[in-house]
Amino acid sequence: MNPRSQSGLVLHTYSYFSARESSDGTLVHSGPMSGEGYHYIAPDGTAYQRNSTYNKDGSSTGIVGYGVTGAVVNDKQVVALTIINCADRTYSQTKTEYSVTGASNAAESPTLGLASSPSEVRQALQIGDVIEKGTTTVNGTSAIALSITVPRRMPDAENVHFTLHVDARTYEPLRTVTVVDGNPKGPYIADRMPATPDNIAKAKDDSIPANYTKVDRAS
Repeated sequence: MNPRSQSGLVLHTYSYFSARESSDGTLVHSGPMSGEGYHYIAPDGTAYQRNSTYNKDGSSTGIVGYGVTGAVVNDKQVVALTIINCADRTYSQTKTEYSVTGASNAAESPTLGLASSPSEVRQALQIGDVIEKGTTTVNGTSAIALSITVPRRMPDAENVHFTLHVDARTYEPLRTVTVVDGNPKGPYIADRMPATPDNIAKAKDDSIPANYTKVDRAS
C-alpha cells in the first residue's frame, strides 16, 4: 500500500511498561501494553486517532481519547478532541482552531518514516543517510532495522533514538521504534497497517458508550 494512494496511511501504535530495543533492532518486551492506538491519515491530510491506556495488570485505565486533526485550510487547522472516562462514565469534547502560518519553522522530523516509499529508503541507504543495525522480524515479515538520525532542531534530539524497520525484500516501511532516554515506559512503537475499511474504522471510531454524561473536562 502506497501512502500516497487514495487509501491513505493507517498506523497501529503501542507501548509497553517493560520493553527494550536490542542493538540489532529487535524489540524485546514483557508484560502488558501501557497504551495503544490506531491512527489514520487520509489523502487530504486529515488525521484521525483513537487511543487507550492500560494499567500494569493489563486492565484498562478507563481513559479513551479520540481526536481529529483537520487538513490545513487558509493557514488554519482545526483539532477536535474527545476524552472518555469509563471509570466515572463521563466524556468531554473540545474543538480548537490553530494558526499554522509558522509551519515552515517547525521542528524537523526524521528523514525517513512509515510514509516513505521503498525508493526513498533505497536512496538513503545508497548515500549513507541511514545505518543498518541488523535483521529482525516484524509481524512475520523478514525486516532490516535502520538507525535514523533525528534532526538536531528537534528538542532534545540527542536523547531520542529512532529505528525504521523495512521489508528485507521490498524495502517497504513496516515499523518505527522510538526510544527516549530516561522514559520508564520504554519504546514507542508504530506499525504500518493495510488501509482496509476495517482498519480505518478503528481509527475513526468516535463512539461514546450509552448513558455517559458530558462534562466540561473528563480526565
